[in-house]
Amino acid sequence: MNQPNSNNELNLPRQTGSKWMGAAAQRSMLFFVSYVLFEVLLIAIAISIGGAIDRIFDIRALSDFGLIMLMLLYLVITAFPFVAYGFLAAKRFPASIQVHIVSLLPVIIVGSYIWYATFTSAVGAKSDFGGITWLPYQIFVLWAYPFFESIKHYITDSSDMKITALLASFWPSLSVLAGIFVRKAIASNRGTRIFKTAAITAASLWLVMFTLSSLWPKHTMFTAETYPQIDGATAAIPFGKILMQELTGTNKPWAEQHVYFNTTHAAYEHLIAKKADLIFVAGPSDEELKLAEASGVKLKLTPIGKDAFIFLVHTDNEVSNLSIRQIQDIYAGKITSWSDVGGKNERIIAFQREKNSGSQTYMEQKVMKGLQLAEPPKEKKSSGMGGLIDAVADYKNGSYSLGYSFYYFANEMHKREHVKFLSVEGIESNKENIRKGTYPYTALLYAVTREGEPADSSASRLLQWLQSDVGKAAIERGGFVPN
Repeated sequence: MNQPNSNNELNLPRQTGSKWMGAAAQRSMLFFVSYVLFEVLLIAIAISIGGAIDRIFDIRALSDFGLIMLMLLYLVITAFPFVAYGFLAAKRFPASIQVHIVSLLPVIIVGSYIWYATFTSAVGAKSDFGGITWLPYQIFVLWAYPFFESIKHYITDSSDMKITALLASFWPSLSVLAGIFVRKAIASNRGTRIFKTAAITAASLWLVMFTLSSLWPKHTMFTAETYPQIDGATAAIPFGKILMQELTGTNKPWAEQHVYFNTTHAAYEHLIAKKADLIFVAGPSDEELKLAEASGVKLKLTPIGKDAFIFLVHTDNEVSNLSIRQIQDIYAGKITSWSDVGGKNERIIAFQREKNSGSQTYMEQKVMKGLQLAEPPKEKKSSGMGGLIDAVADYKNGSYSLGYSFYYFANEMHKREHVKFLSVEGIESNKENIRKGTYPYTALLYAVTREGEPADSSASRLLQWLQSDVGKAAIERGGFVPN
């Protein structure tokens, strides 16, 4: 004779439709309210302890693998409150598994809706995950903030990062579901043994892998203390971060958070004033050469890589190509309408950079070649190389603006969804054309030091390493074509 199912387990008798829906609705409301209260508690904790949680991941000695293992542990720890909730819900409020699953949907649905509403409304510079536009969603999944802050250094594509963030909406509900199944497993002695064995095995495996990643000996060229003082152009920041990581053995997030470049002109000033040992920049302007001469410093320029100087427009602009003469005439103020270069009858808004920036110096010396630049537009003043790209992406009349930058910076470091690169003389700006030298505006990246630097100094050792095969491979990973 069949035994009746226990009311303390998940395998309950079939419920009528109204009772089933009522039970699901009650548990849905309970879980959603519990989740909101949990988030409010996290906000209170975050306000009281500041950036203490962020500093958990700000450990220089950890390798990339060690940091990833730490992030996995953080995810498991954040799952504990939800697993406990699922365990207690299954024990105190027995229901069928279908009722429990439906009760978990509101958090997923609300989180996904906030994510989708932001995803479809944010454009241009505001579309990148992590900006102020995404704040409502980040608050809804506040528990994942430290994880986002670390993983963003490894998931550099904006679209991939947004998809990863969306998955955070599912983690709490899946953790609750895991707690429900843990309760079911513990109901039987055999399930308890399996659960304990799996938990102990996973914990032991994690401990071994984390210990090995932390204690494995590192053979690096420098320590953080002996690493030379490096500065440079904004476009060279990714390269500087790669060097810091590889030559000191630290992890990627730590390197990216502790490498600061002060733009081309400031970098030259710091090198001349002996506040920097080596800088990664484009060639010096006349003003920078005069400053070095006045200070009694002779600059040593070592070309180490190539980049492309590119021109960019809004994706809605019909124009996809300009000739060298057309670019010169636009920036000299002779061509003022897109209709003169194959586009609509709209005024060209040709943005410029500030004086002595690397891209502005290149524009004056290599593109204009002595021709007088017209006054920059007053509608919107761009700030920095990224600001110029944002101006093209976001400006209210953005479809008709024109700007310039360096290829790697605009294509990787400050990529914008509503910006496209123009070809010049029918030749696209890409690594292959940069390598072959067919793209008209190929820019050199220099490692600049002071003449007379001792051969055994950290700057000289780094300069020698950059010219080795290993160094050239790092230059390529930094976005440049090795010279």
